[in-house]
Amino acid sequence: MAAANTYLNITETDFADIRANLESYLSTQTQFQDYDFEGSAMSTLLDVLAYNTHYNAFYINMLANEMFLDTAQQRDSVVSRAKELGYLPVSARGASANVTLTFTGVANTIGTFLISANSKFTTTIDDIGYTFVTPEDFTVQNNADIFVKEITITEGEPLQHRFTVSSAAPVKYRIPNANVDTNSIKLRVQESAADLTQTTFTKATNVVAVANNSPVYFLHESFDEKYEVSFGDGVVGKSVKNNNVVIVDYRVCNGAMTNGADVFSVGALSATADYTTVTLAIKSKATGGRAQEDVSSIKFNAPKYYETQNRAIIAEDYSRILLNENSDLDSVVSYGGEERTPAVYGKVYIATKPLLEDYITAERKTQLRLAIKDRTPLAVDPVFVDAEYLYAIPTIDVLYDSKATVKTGDWFISNAKAAMVTFNTNNLNQFKKRFRFSRFARTIDNVDTSIFNSAISMKIQKRFTPDTNVSQTVILNYKNPIRVSTVVSTSFTYSGFQAFLDDDGLGNINIYRYNELKAKTNIVENAGTIDYVAGLITINNFAPSDYNGVEIKVTGTPENLDIVPTQETIIVLDSEAATITATSES
Repeated sequence: MAAANTYLNITETDFADIRANLESYLSTQTQFQDYDFEGSAMSTLLDVLAYNTHYNAFYINMLANEMFLDTAQQRDSVVSRAKELGYLPVSARGASANVTLTFTGVANTIGTFLISANSKFTTTIDDIGYTFVTPEDFTVQNNADIFVKEITITEGEPLQHRFTVSSAAPVKYRIPNANVDTNSIKLRVQESAADLTQTTFTKATNVVAVANNSPVYFLHESFDEKYEVSFGDGVVGKSVKNNNVVIVDYRVCNGAMTNGADVFSVGALSATADYTTVTLAIKSKATGGRAQEDVSSIKFNAPKYYETQNRAIIAEDYSRILLNENSDLDSVVSYGGEERTPAVYGKVYIATKPLLEDYITAERKTQLRLAIKDRTPLAVDPVFVDAEYLYAIPTIDVLYDSKATVKTGDWFISNAKAAMVTFNTNNLNQFKKRFRFSRFARTIDNVDTSIFNSAISMKIQKRFTPDTNVSQTVILNYKNPIRVSTVVSTSFTYSGFQAFLDDDGLGNINIYRYNELKAKTNIVENAGTIDYVAGLITINNFAPSDYNGVEIKVTGTPENLDIVPTQETIIVLDSEAATITATSES
C-alpha cells in the first residue's frame, strides 16, 4: 500500500487537475480497481473531495498573499503591513481657501477681537452645498478703525467624540466616521466627568523625542478605513487613567470635491465683538482637497517612507516626506546644492507644485521649512525655491483620409487639442516628467483611425514679467539645447518703439524693431547673450516701458525632439498656444 502513495500528485491547485490526480490515485488502490469513477456515486464523492481541496488551496493562497505588502489585495491587510513599516496612510483632506473678511459697525474702542475656530462658511458646487470652517482662532486688529483680516477656511463638518477610560471595560479610541481629515484632529484629556481640568495631547511624530510624561497620542488606521487613537504606557508617552475623559475634535470632509471653489457665503460666524456687517472677498480658491490614500499608493509609498526613517538624509528624502505629509502638494522635487551652477554646498533645494496652482505662497514655504527642519542634519539648510515652467508648443498638421470618415477638419483640430490636454495631465505638468516626442506623436495619430500621419514640430518657451520702472538682468534658463537663429519674442515697448528679441546666430541677443520699410533694425545690439548648448539666455539692463499681454514670451526651437526637465523645471504642453491644422487626402 505504501508504494501507491507515489501516484498522488499534490502540486496541482486547479479543480480539474485535483480531481484527475485523486482519480488516478484511487484507481491504483486494490480496493477500488473495479470502480467506475465517471459514472457511479464515486464520481460525486471525487467532486466533493476535489472541491474541498480546491477551496482550501485557494483560501490558503489568498491568506498567504494578504500577509505580504506586495501581494495583499484587501485594504485592511495592506494597512496592517504598512503599519509594520511605521507608515500611516494619508487620510482624506478638506480643501482650503484664503479669504479676506471686512467688518463694519465695530466699536472703535475695541483694539482686537477673535473669530472663533469652527466659524462656518458655505459654498455650492453643482447644486450641492458644502461647509467650510475656520480651523483655528483668528485675531482681528483695529487698524485706524478698519477691521480687515485675511484668514484660511477649510472644508469639513466639525464633530466631537468622547471616550471614558476604564481598565475594567477597556475601549478602543476609534473615530467612528469615514473621511476624517486627520490634520484636523485636536485631542484633550479631561480628568473626569466631575473634574473639568483638561490636558491637550499632540500627535507623536518622532518617538525619540517622546518622554515618559509627554502628553502625546499615537494615530493609526484601523479597519474599514477608520482611524484609531492610542496613548503611551508611562514609559513612551503619558498614559491615561481610569475615569479620564478623552475628547476628540475633528472634521469629516469631502476630499477633492470642493477643489476650485471660489464663491463663499458667511454662515455662522462666531466673533468676540459685535459688528453690523461682514463682507467676504476671495483671496485664493480652494485647493488641497483629496481622497483617502488608496491601496496602490500605500504599497508604493510605505517602503519608501520606511527608507527615510522619518529623517531627511539624502535629497530624495525631503520630497518623500513633504509629499506624504502635505495633501495640498501635487509634486515635489529636491536636489543637493552641488548640482546647481555655480555649486552651493550645505544646502538642499526644494521646489513644490501645489494642486491647481503654479506656485506656493511665501507663508506656505515657511511652514514647510519648519516642518522639515527638525528632521534635517545640522549641517544642511533646506531652501525652498519656486517651480520654473518650460512651455512646449507644437505646430501640428493632421493628415486624414477623407474617404474613411465623415468627420470634418474642425473635428480633428478640436479632438487633437483635447488629446493634448489629456497628454499634458497624464504625462507632464510635474517635476521630472519628460516630454517624449514619439509618445506625443502617437497620441495625436490615435485620435482617429482615419489619420494617415501627423507632421509635428516643436518650440519651447519661457515667460517672464519685466519691471517697467527699473532695469534688470533677465535670465531665461531652458535647460535644453536651442537651435541657432530661432529665438523670437512677443512684443514690448522699448525706447518708444514696438520691439522684439531675437538672436543673431553668433550667441548674441538683440532688441530690434521694424522700420517704415518693414525691415528689421536693431535698437540695441548685444543686449544679452545666449548659450545654445546649455539653453541659457541672459538679457542685461532690460527696462521696457510697456509690454503686450501679462508677460513677455521668448520662444526657441529645441535641438532635440525629446524635452528634458531638470531640477525645479516643469514641462507644460500648452494646447492654447499650439497651432493645429487638418488636411484631408483621398
